[in-house]
Amino acid sequence: MVIWRGWGILGLLFVLLVGVGLGGLFRLVIGDEYEPLPIGLGLAVAGVILFFVGRWFQAWDARRRADKYIASRRPEVEQTVASGRFQPVPGYQPASREEAEQLAAEMLEKEHAQVVRRFRGHHTLFFIPMQYFGLVIAVLGGAIGALGLAG
Repeated sequence: MVIWRGWGILGLLFVLLVGVGLGGLFRLVIGDEYEPLPIGLGLAVAGVILFFVGRWFQAWDARRRADKYIASRRPEVEQTVASGRFQPVPGYQPASREEAEQLAAEMLEKEHAQVVRRFRGHHTLFFIPMQYFGLVIAVLGGAIGALGLAG
C-alpha cells in the first residue's frame, strides 16, 4: 500500500521512472559484471535529483498557495482599512489612513510568511516529505551499489 499526501506520489513515480531508466543506462555502460551496481547507481542519482526537485516543489507550492490565500485576504483587509475599522492589535487605532495602510501591508507580509511555513512539507510519501524521501532512496541506492561492488 502506498500512502501519500498532496503530490507526494510524484516522488515514487519519479524514482521508478528515473531510477530504473538510469539503472538501465548504467547497465549498458557498466555491463553485467557487477549486477546490482547499475540499479544502485540509478537509484542513488534519482534520489539526489528527487531531493532537489522535492525542495523546489515544496517551496514553489507553498508560495503559490500562500499567494492565493493572501490574494483572497487582501480585499477584506483593504475594506477594513477603508472603513476606518482596522486595528492591527485590539485596542490600537491607527492615527491616519496612511499608517493603517502601512500596518495592514506589514500584517499581510507577516501572515504570508506564516502561511508559507504552514504549507511546507505538505507533499509526503509514506509520511516522509518528498525531498527527504529522495535522500532515503539515495542512501538505499548507495547501499545497493556498494553490495554490487562487494559481491
